[in-house]
Amino acid sequence: MQIVSGEEMAAIDRYAIEAIGLKGSLLMENAGRAVSERLFSLLNEEDRIGVIIGKGNNGGDGFVIARYLIDKGYDTEVWLIPEEAAIKGDALEHMRIYKNAGGSLRSLPMEGWEAFKNATERWTVLVDALLGTGVKGAPRAPYDEVIRLINRSPAKVVAVDLPSGVPADGGAFEHEAVQADHTFTLQCPKLAQYTFPARHFYGRTEVLDIGIPKAALAAVLGGEKRTLWTWRDVERTFPIRARAAHKGDHGKGLIVAGSKNMPGAAALAVRAASRAGAGLLTASVPESVRAIIGAQAPEAMFGDIDWERPSEAERQLSRYDAVAFGPGLGRSEETERRLLTLLATYHGPLIIDADGLYFLHAHLDRLTKRGAPVILTPHAGEMARLIGGSIDEVENDRFGLSRRFAAEYGVHLVLKGPYTIVTTPEGRQFVNATGNPGLAKGGSGDVLTGILLGFVMQHARLHEAVCNAVFLHGAAADRLVERRHAMSAILPSDLIAELANVIPAR
Repeated sequence: MQIVSGEEMAAIDRYAIEAIGLKGSLLMENAGRAVSERLFSLLNEEDRIGVIIGKGNNGGDGFVIARYLIDKGYDTEVWLIPEEAAIKGDALEHMRIYKNAGGSLRSLPMEGWEAFKNATERWTVLVDALLGTGVKGAPRAPYDEVIRLINRSPAKVVAVDLPSGVPADGGAFEHEAVQADHTFTLQCPKLAQYTFPARHFYGRTEVLDIGIPKAALAAVLGGEKRTLWTWRDVERTFPIRARAAHKGDHGKGLIVAGSKNMPGAAALAVRAASRAGAGLLTASVPESVRAIIGAQAPEAMFGDIDWERPSEAERQLSRYDAVAFGPGLGRSEETERRLLTLLATYHGPLIIDADGLYFLHAHLDRLTKRGAPVILTPHAGEMARLIGGSIDEVENDRFGLSRRFAAEYGVHLVLKGPYTIVTTPEGRQFVNATGNPGLAKGGSGDVLTGILLGFVMQHARLHEAVCNAVFLHGAAADRLVERRHAMSAILPSDLIAELANVIPAR
């Protein structure tokens, strides 16, 4: 499923109309009908429904929805916010059809604020067809006051395409927007649906097909640009183990992790990599914590790397099919020296997380000199350090910043957080919708690092390994909650155990 910006969606609509030949009024009819059919499942016979209509295409969808509601016999009241003369194009056509079919309109300019306010207080369901994806900045009068009244209404709010006032591309905003209970997104989800604070306003979401051909998306986007990774993708891409497989077929991995004060990070990463199917695992950890890690992760072997002699380190590292570096190492000069040695001497897939990322910001130029894949797994704070910026700068442009960084340094970037974004060096982006706030706990990232290591050594395509690791890490947390496990009580070690129940049985 493609994810688009507001401008991209407008261009897709134009292509469908101008190049393919679909009528805009037909697409508006399809949109209104699709929303209506889903809306019916939310309604009761006694509901009193208000449809609030603005002057753009979103308002045109509202006329279609209102017509279907009235035809089904629902108690429906339609309020037009602008003057009738302001309705143009396809929306005007559907306003005429609505009227010709027996629909009536109430008008804010004609009846005034008191009547409108009283109406919003009577409704049990409110359909927001006020503003669409083309609106930039804070809503102007009278729309700003209409949004305030919608939010004060006791009605359940259903938004068409996106809640009015929410910028389609996400980013920071301070103005009031419609707080929806349900949002029915048309054809493609918009960037805002996967960024905060915009996502707070959506409520439950569902994407509805309105009949735009795939050719229109391909022509405008030039192929898959931003995609939602789903269970179907996991099933399609997850490797099948050969019946004659042996441990060497599934990778020899090295995890460089752990310290006297943080042995658990290494243990979590090692256990997760084993659970993720790694064939052989070696942990490079301090001698002082080996007993602790061995007791928690008996599957792992221990090994040393001669970090002081780069040529010897290169020989030793060449034994491994992939390396994960960072969890629990600590922020010492020794960690930085090891990172630099690893970047210079290891020639296979390299996953850098946690304390490895802390030092990487000063050595980003070394990433472009590697001839092998690098996977970085920063959260927003770590990403801010990598770019020398602020957390707000990261959160306000997660998609754009990720693409620019991944392209500049030739890395696979996993920007963690709600709706983690995986970006390839070529600029393809994959959004993950699994996971919940139970993952907001120290150690969850160490588990993801281990899963990544295990999957990278088994998948044929790197981006599929990364996307599946992120997806199943979140899916394990979701499954725990589904089984009535309290979010706040989820431990990273619980995720490792639950992986066995979410990884496809192959």
